[in-house]
Amino acid sequence: MTMDRHIPLKIWTVLILGFSLGPLATIAAFSFNQSRFYAFPITGWTFQWYEQLFSDSRIGPALTASVVIALAVTVLATVLGTSFAFIVARSRHRGHRVVSLIGFLPLVTPVLILAAGLQVGFVALDLPLGYGTVILGHTVYTTPYVVLTVVSQLYRYDMRLDAAARDLGASAVQTLRHVTLPILIPGIRSGAILAFLLSFNEWAVAFFTGRGFNTLPMLIYSMQRVGLPPSVLAYSCLTVALVLVLVFLILPFATRVTGATRPT
Repeated sequence: MTMDRHIPLKIWTVLILGFSLGPLATIAAFSFNQSRFYAFPITGWTFQWYEQLFSDSRIGPALTASVVIALAVTVLATVLGTSFAFIVARSRHRGHRVVSLIGFLPLVTPVLILAAGLQVGFVALDLPLGYGTVILGHTVYTTPYVVLTVVSQLYRYDMRLDAAARDLGASAVQTLRHVTLPILIPGIRSGAILAFLLSFNEWAVAFFTGRGFNTLPMLIYSMQRVGLPPSVLAYSCLTVALVLVLVFLILPFATRVTGATRPT
């Protein structure tokens, strides 16, 4: 009997998944724990921490602020990111590589440094810190992620499709609207969902560039400064559930893109 050569790889995969997902599973378990203390064994199961989370009068305004900001950022980041992806993938002008590098700087800059820099910049420009500056800051932070999802499709895009449309009499705008963008929709949609998630869960940029209100991550951070109440674990569990739902929304489009670009 010969040993399956894939068994070590399967064991290693299980270990990696356990190491990565173990903390999330622990958070989910303790969010239903009847006791306030984080220790095994679980003493009982309850929804009281979720009820406590939703009964908090501060949650409603903070959630509304987070959703409004995330929706605005999604629109701005998607439009700007898609436009910039065309510059990165198709521009042949001198200096476009430098422009591309500058555009991707927020992606590699530590978030705290980016947040502090944005605050200094907004103050220097005499912009009042509030909803507008948080939206601008989150747009700067999330746009490079949209660029990555769209530019990966543009690099695999068959330019003969655009040429065929132009040969058939379509203008540049018509080609973009009826040929190019429909093909890029899966990547654009994935980038938009990613921008929404990043903005909704971002804390540092909102903390440095916002004044007079709390986003949901800012409120949760303030709740755990003197300890970690179980309601914070409930929030964490709900956030993970939201991310999983949106990931499953992205997967069909990502699979479609992969299948369309796979060599036959």
